[in-house]
Amino acid sequence: MNQTILMRLSAITDEEQAILAGKPLEPSRYGEGELLTVSGQRLLPSSRMITLRPHTRFIAFPEHRHDYVEMLYMVTGQTVHHFPGKEPLILGAGDVLLMGRNAQHAIERCGEGDVGVNLIIQPAFLDEAQRAIGSGNALGRFLLENIKEGKTGLPYLHFRGGEHPSVEALMESIVCALASPKPTSQRILKTSITLLLMYMLEYTDHLKMPPSGGNELVVSLLEEIRHRYASVNLTEFARSHHVSAPYLSQTVRKATGLTPTQHLQRRRIDQAKKLLRDTDLSVTEVCYQVGYSNTSHFYQLFTQLCGMNPTEYRHVNSGREKP
Repeated sequence: MNQTILMRLSAITDEEQAILAGKPLEPSRYGEGELLTVSGQRLLPSSRMITLRPHTRFIAFPEHRHDYVEMLYMVTGQTVHHFPGKEPLILGAGDVLLMGRNAQHAIERCGEGDVGVNLIIQPAFLDEAQRAIGSGNALGRFLLENIKEGKTGLPYLHFRGGEHPSVEALMESIVCALASPKPTSQRILKTSITLLLMYMLEYTDHLKMPPSGGNELVVSLLEEIRHRYASVNLTEFARSHHVSAPYLSQTVRKATGLTPTQHLQRRRIDQAKKLLRDTDLSVTEVCYQVGYSNTSHFYQLFTQLCGMNPTEYRHVNSGREKP
């Protein structure tokens, strides 16, 4: 990230100076209510539908909710979030947490090096993104519920952006634009947010939903594919979770827009691309290492997903050509 912007985001604010001097957090600065409802009107300039505010450090933030859509991006360090009835959620550097309207959570105390920024977004600002993404997947339904209905059925989506350089670069670009003294046009920001969410949809193996009902099965499968992509057997996974393979496929597709097989293929090909770029393994060795035993099938699938075969990909991306 631009060092000038990083220094600006890391600077200790007047509020944080008061906290370090022993003063408590002032909830009235954010909103009101027995369960604190943080108000977008208090935090958003009247002429804008999106703004940025560094997360307050040096004190735990009590349980609260928002009347807007919030996107928290961790620049450095980490934050620990507590949603009612859920396991603690830890965000590391590069991670993005998208929270719906009225979603309740509390945040543990952050230290000086735990720099997170809150993107405060009026729901209507996401109309364009919702139309682009559709509603046949978890991300699209999340946007639809928060834009049109204000539901909290899915309180948050967690994207491991630190594991995906393109998403991290785009997120940093948005943060820099919002933190710059010169205002960026709302049109550019809206397009950038739409592109960011489309990236998240493309790489759903990096997207984590809170376990709830059928989502537990989806989350479990995506984690299995993420960690054991070379050896996972989808039929055995379904059997071990006491569901049929068709039910597993239908549930995963409804939640993410992709079938389990498509998730597995994308994960394996992503790893193959990494091996082709970063190692001297032959294409055949790469094929076997990511979980395929048929090199012809691997070549065909790789070409279909990447627009070029593995040998061409290696030549373009590393300057090496290895059989």
